[in-house]
Amino acid sequence: MGESTSPATQPSYTIRSFEPSDRDALLSLYETVFEKERGADWFRWKYAENPYVDHVPIVVADADGELVGCRAFFALELRVGDDRPIAYQPCDTMVHPEHRDRGLFSRMNEYALERYADGPPTLCFNFPNESAKPGNLKHGWKEIGTVPTYYRPQDPVESIKKVADDADRDDRAASDETTTSSDAAVNGDTATGGETATSSDTTVSSDGADGWVYRDLPSEDDDSDRPRDDGSDDEDGVTAVLSDVVTNSQLAGDTLVTQRSSEIAVIQFETPPAEVLESVYRRSIPDEIHTNRTAEFYRWRLENPARSYTTYVATRDGETPIAALVCSRVDDHLRIVETLPREITAAQDAINHVLAAALADCPNRSYVTAFGETLPTPIRYRFYPDTRFPLSTLDRPTALTLLARDLERETAFEETTPDEWTLSGLDVDTT
Repeated sequence: MGESTSPATQPSYTIRSFEPSDRDALLSLYETVFEKERGADWFRWKYAENPYVDHVPIVVADADGELVGCRAFFALELRVGDDRPIAYQPCDTMVHPEHRDRGLFSRMNEYALERYADGPPTLCFNFPNESAKPGNLKHGWKEIGTVPTYYRPQDPVESIKKVADDADRDDRAASDETTTSSDAAVNGDTATGGETATSSDTTVSSDGADGWVYRDLPSEDDDSDRPRDDGSDDEDGVTAVLSDVVTNSQLAGDTLVTQRSSEIAVIQFETPPAEVLESVYRRSIPDEIHTNRTAEFYRWRLENPARSYTTYVATRDGETPIAALVCSRVDDHLRIVETLPREITAAQDAINHVLAAALADCPNRSYVTAFGETLPTPIRYRFYPDTRFPLSTLDRPTALTLLARDLERETAFEETTPDEWTLSGLDVDTT
């Protein structure tokens, strides 16, 4: 740990911990590498005000006083039975284009591992794309398994183009020992710019003071949620298969197949209700490894200034919350980032109600995504995993691989299997 000098033709690099005065330079580097602007409020939310860490968990590379690299960590509290280990998720890894291929990623990674050798955290886990994965494996991360993202194509041609473009963009961003892009490169990581999810034809009543809207499910003859047909003649490969799947599905009619229930009503919140979400989570807590859901977690996690979130809550007899769904509109698609309870089979019908309400509000989105264990019956609603045909045949894979690295000798997260984890979009730093 410390300073080392490269040959005379190269600058002198120092690997060190982040300092408060580095913030503006780091944000500038982020814009250079990712071609996205992030402000002080985003940095404050993600790092400085993270409730699970007492410092800013970032390692930087300094070239003669200029910040040229970053290895950052997103702190989360996991729940594993009665244990609450702190986990760090590597994220926002970047090296300036003029300083790549000089081993800076390796040196920042080694510095971080030494810095946190005595904890906290207990472990690291993350979801690198195919370009970033080799660099993580080289430094001791173990591959747990692939976590699928489910896609509901509503415009099949545009959906495939978008998914392929996202994978291609992630590959182009990667270099310097295969890792200069965000470790959690979930498709379409673009800020919503404060866009608010509102609708339309299913409003029963509203109360602006309380910030909620009651929803009705669409009737069988309501086609407002049906995807548009752009008349494209592109019938090649995966696009042809998905186009055929979607077309046949629409010919049969998209009734969303949810059974109506007079006992269940769906309420929409434009500001996520943290206490309500925690209460639904506690109705059925899974045994598998996952981020511990508390009101504090939801308040912080869903205050991401680069996103806006809409929440749908299912209630029984207008009183007891029994299920919830949180989603975010990103560019031309809708991202479902959370369903509750996390033991999703415990409230399958109620989750289907809130899913139906969310889908009814986004008829013109090219596609809808849901990461990990989120949907009770994905195929029923025409969500297709990127780990299976036809999406698995894309030239550039979109599925993410879960990696873990133990930082304490007493733990064995590296030896777990995918079935021992249950994950949603809120377990990924970019969502």
